[in-house]
Amino acid sequence: MALSSTRTRPPAAPPIPPARRATPVSAPGITLCLVSAACFGALPILGKKAYEAGASPLGLLWGRFTIAALVFWALVVVVVRPPRPPRRLIVAGLAMGFCGYAVEAALFFSALHRIDASLTELLLYGYPALVTAAALVLGREAASRRLAGALALASAGLVLVFAGSLATGVDPVGLALGIGSAVVYSAYVLAGERVVAAMHPILLAALVSTGAAAAFTAAGLAGGGLPLPPTGAAWGVVGVIAVAATVVPMTAFFAGMERVGAATASIVSTLEPVVTVALAAVLLGEHLSAVEALGAVSVLAAVRLLQGRAAPSDEPVTVPA
Repeated sequence: MALSSTRTRPPAAPPIPPARRATPVSAPGITLCLVSAACFGALPILGKKAYEAGASPLGLLWGRFTIAALVFWALVVVVVRPPRPPRRLIVAGLAMGFCGYAVEAALFFSALHRIDASLTELLLYGYPALVTAAALVLGREAASRRLAGALALASAGLVLVFAGSLATGVDPVGLALGIGSAVVYSAYVLAGERVVAAMHPILLAALVSTGAAAAFTAAGLAGGGLPLPPTGAAWGVVGVIAVAATVVPMTAFFAGMERVGAATASIVSTLEPVVTVALAAVLLGEHLSAVEALGAVSVLAAVRLLQGRAAPSDEPVTVPA
């Protein structure tokens, strides 16, 4: 779950002064964005493997965010060294992790425990359309034919995915949890918009990871103890999730976006659910029905339409600090 990217989808970065130019396409930048999408796409598959190794959803999430927070703080202290933000922004970043991202991740991995990895990822990937719809209602976006078409495609796609899944006997609770993760993540993105624009992205990732780790620590203690993964194999998979499917893709996305611009980076990230579906078919034996596949294509087309309106060549380009 790309602050989508934490499964946080990578947050938008502070804007540089306006420059009326197109961002040149960089082969290394595209490669970094592809690495990010591939690693994020592998997250649901690794989650299934963690469950097979004996981890519970709570144990997986506690281990993931605790390890990720430690690695992100090491990057902040040793590599990035950003200026200290105001206390209110630090509190806001921690709250985003504790109250927002922790809830989204809990819903996502609870859904993953009940339904297929590819289906869980596709349900979450409805969040760009939900964010756009909310932005229209709140007046943050101007209505346009492109937006209307994208929302229609996304809505139809999610209905097809849902209907196709129910027709094949998929657990409806798992479907509801997957949709819930998309709704909560959309609210999290909208609520954190101002914080994202005011803080270095790696520092924000460290704060969000710390807040999420604190939330799952509290949940574990309320249930009688820390929710530790029960076996060495489970620890191993959780460690891979924390580093290879959290820290690496977020860092690669930021580095890639710096080279190719936010619009190109976000378009390349559309590869993420494709990677999930392909890996789920090869490694887990999962296959989408024809109706689900049609819905998936519709959702991805909607995301591509939404991303296609970003950062035209005559608009300021947004890159990481």
